[in-house]
Amino acid sequence: MKPSCIRCKFYKVEDEHTGRCRIRTCETGGSKATHPMVRSHDSCEKWIDCEQQYYIRVGWIKSLKNSEQLTA
Repeated sequence: MKPSCIRCKFYKVEDEHTGRCRIRTCETGGSKATHPMVRSHDSCEKWIDCEQQYYIRVGWIKSLKNSEQLTA
């Protein structure tokens, strides 16, 4: 398995291509920490596998794409 942000424990999905990295929140324990935007296929040295959550994210993205196609 190739490490990518969408498979990372610290990734929060925004849309099918981007999300926010929550590693600073986890490191500092502060909810006011910045959450930089990252692309879903990027990764960094702090990557940790999110296991089943990856499949939930992919399902959410597929559902979002399907609903956009129905409304278009």
